[in-house]
Amino acid sequence: MQKSSTVRRVALIVVALVIVVPVAALAIFVATFNPNSYKPRIIAAVEQATGRQLTIAGPLHMTLSLVPTISASGITLANPPGYADADMASLQRIEAQVALLPLLSHRIDIIKLALIDPVITLEYGPTGTPNWLFDHPSATPGASGTAPAPAPAKSTHGIALQSVSIENGTITYKPPAALVPLQPGQAAAAAAPTVLNIAHFTGSAASLAAPLHLSTQAQYDSQPFTLTGTTGPVSRLSGGAGAWPVDVTLGAQNATLRLKGSIAHPRHLKGYALDVHAAIPDLAALDPYAGGMNLPPLQTVAFSASITQADQATPGLPTISNASLTAGRSDLDTWRKGLSISSLNATMTSLDQPLSIALAGAYQGKPVGLEGTAGPLGPILTAALDIPIPQSAARGTVGAAGATERFAVNLAAKVGNAQFGVAGGIASPEKLAGVALKITAQVPNLAHLSDLAGQPLPAWTNIGLSGLLTDPGGQGLSRAVGLESLAVTADQGQFGGAFSLTQGATPDLQAVINAPRIDLTALLRAMPKPATAGATAPQATVPPSATQAGDLIPATPLPFGLLRRGNGNVELTIGQLMYDGATYDAITAHGLLHDGVLNVRPITAELPGGSITGTVAIDAKANPPRVHVTEAAPAFRLAPLLTVLGLPNSAAATVQLYANLAGQGNTPRGIAATLNGTLGVSTVNGEIDGTLLDRLFGSSLSAVGLPASMVGAQGPVMVRCFAGRLDARNGLANVRALTLDSSRMYLTGTGSLDLGAERLNLILRPTVRVGTGSAPIPISVSGTFAHPREGIAPAGDYGATAAALAQQLGHNGGTVLGRLAQNLGLAPKPADPQSCTGALALARLGNSGPMPSGPAGGMLPAPVGGAGGGAPASGPQNLLRSLFH
Repeated sequence: MQKSSTVRRVALIVVALVIVVPVAALAIFVATFNPNSYKPRIIAAVEQATGRQLTIAGPLHMTLSLVPTISASGITLANPPGYADADMASLQRIEAQVALLPLLSHRIDIIKLALIDPVITLEYGPTGTPNWLFDHPSATPGASGTAPAPAPAKSTHGIALQSVSIENGTITYKPPAALVPLQPGQAAAAAAPTVLNIAHFTGSAASLAAPLHLSTQAQYDSQPFTLTGTTGPVSRLSGGAGAWPVDVTLGAQNATLRLKGSIAHPRHLKGYALDVHAAIPDLAALDPYAGGMNLPPLQTVAFSASITQADQATPGLPTISNASLTAGRSDLDTWRKGLSISSLNATMTSLDQPLSIALAGAYQGKPVGLEGTAGPLGPILTAALDIPIPQSAARGTVGAAGATERFAVNLAAKVGNAQFGVAGGIASPEKLAGVALKITAQVPNLAHLSDLAGQPLPAWTNIGLSGLLTDPGGQGLSRAVGLESLAVTADQGQFGGAFSLTQGATPDLQAVINAPRIDLTALLRAMPKPATAGATAPQATVPPSATQAGDLIPATPLPFGLLRRGNGNVELTIGQLMYDGATYDAITAHGLLHDGVLNVRPITAELPGGSITGTVAIDAKANPPRVHVTEAAPAFRLAPLLTVLGLPNSAAATVQLYANLAGQGNTPRGIAATLNGTLGVSTVNGEIDGTLLDRLFGSSLSAVGLPASMVGAQGPVMVRCFAGRLDARNGLANVRALTLDSSRMYLTGTGSLDLGAERLNLILRPTVRVGTGSAPIPISVSGTFAHPREGIAPAGDYGATAAALAQQLGHNGGTVLGRLAQNLGLAPKPADPQSCTGALALARLGNSGPMPSGPAGGMLPAPVGGAGGGAPASGPQNLLRSLFH
């Protein structure tokens, strides 16, 4: 009995040691365990792996059981310095149920994982580096600056997941800003970000080893979509063998995209074999998902293809086979007026075989078609995407001699009676080099294609075009683009030549343009008409600096930045240019741009009355840029110049124009404010319409009470001479000469124009008959260019008027008034340098030219206030009335 009692006592002790003590120890552990003591180690491990600062603001919580729940809140992962957003990712709360026993076998079995309010921002830094590329430093210093924590050992734990959920998640992608602004000082434009909102996502499996069933409700830029389907178990991502099944469907606006197949190595996305099937009832319904690309309303669109990649394939373009795209009968009138298609079929057996396309339809009741082949596409895609070609595709595109097969194109399109074609090939498609593509077009009337183009087109007729698209020097289209043997014919003109543009840090444009005939009047007449009344036309956005009150000279920046971004050499020859009833022959210009300096010289042409020569020089490197223009036009028709200036253009006159002007500035206003040089304009023995004089001088005459009959209404006006000259210095233009001798008015003028402030300081002296003679009436013109003010000139400007009166009253001293005029010093002065002869010499800058016919002043109008052709009224009261009425 004693022995038995001893045995029972020993057994109880053993039970106590084996069961009770561990239970008591576990109870003490549960009571004293603090998960927050592991927070520094967790933070250090993440920072070691990412090179980013991790913050866990809230405490860690854990409820202990065989499947404990771990939770944390206030988690943020920072961006590197210099990014627009301080944090790359944040998570309001995370909860995870993890099985304990599998940890003994180095497995992490997550029974349930919940992410609440995750926010991720994908963006680019100031150097263009995306924030999702993590640095992996060998060590990360501790917060106190002490020795870095040792790198954690590589994890060998397998991970399995049975259930996961995401609530109210947001992923924002911010595209990189433009790296090169068009104008100096212009801010780089930032594209609109793309936002993915995940309202609810769940993934659940019957067990840790079972397939995961997915369900997603989300929005892409506020547009809803769903993602449903199944994948293999999450545990397969951390190891194992065998195919990992995939069968997921993306849905939006009744359209579906299904991926079905398997992936041999899901962790590395290698060795996949997937079938892609897309069914789209109405393509236009997906336009909001495509960034507003204005997709056409193609109906019953179907796409299918097989995409595979070998298990051990290097990164590159996957193998795409049995690709097919079809669309059913579609009325596209809302997209392009009058357009519809009856069928669309495009097929491609593989990337090493050509793409075949066939389209049939109608445009405004006439047949539309596109058919032909292009390919193989494999090398083109690899070059465009800058990725290596897969071995399977490479084998299919390499010929017997070891060279890549030529990419061939043979496409023909028709739209009614218009025909288009592209034929040729690319010798080295993987480099886009050795390009020789012939482009042809025959278009009876370009305006008939306006609805198809989506915008008004000019009514240029019987267009024929041919040219050869090349890559000059075999450099590849990514480096150089050329257009050789270009020939364009139309009823409105013909031109041709060759062009080449070499890309690089400094683009280079080379062009030779030869136009045997250009009917500019017909070209402009055929341009689209402005929007009709009632139509809402887009309003151009003008910088505030260009619309200040009282300014006529624009302050809009000129595109000098473009001159600093490239080089060029352009030669232009126009055999015959017809405009506004005149023919201009032998027009030539040669522009050379190098290192920010543009020289266009010479500019020559044969005008109806003679030749014209000129030069343009722009130094865009200077700050501000310098501009220098010279022109010598001994004889050209006045009417086209009046048309350009927006003035009544009924004129039969030949103009002489000479200019030598230079200035500095980034805007036309800035150049005008610094202008130096001379401008002279003259004409003799011509005819204009009275409305032109009315536009130029009518308001000035009316302002001082002179009758409108001095200028008159519409009707021919004989111009014996007109001469004007401006001498500019630092933006102040002095009127060196201003004389008009016409059948309705004789006028001279002096003064200045402040081009920087756009202010006027002029004295105009129209001359009227007084008795048997004449007298100038001085008129002051002040104010701004936009708002001039006319009125009686100051008293000091009436010397010439008084002298003329003295002459009429008896300047020989034979009368009392005559002797009084002599004593007051009002005797007539010698011949005025503002006479036609003197003014023409000044306006022509010393160059020769035709002289006016008839006597000087012989075209003065009838006396003011008198009957046309009758004798002047007598008496002092009528004399005063004739001067001031």
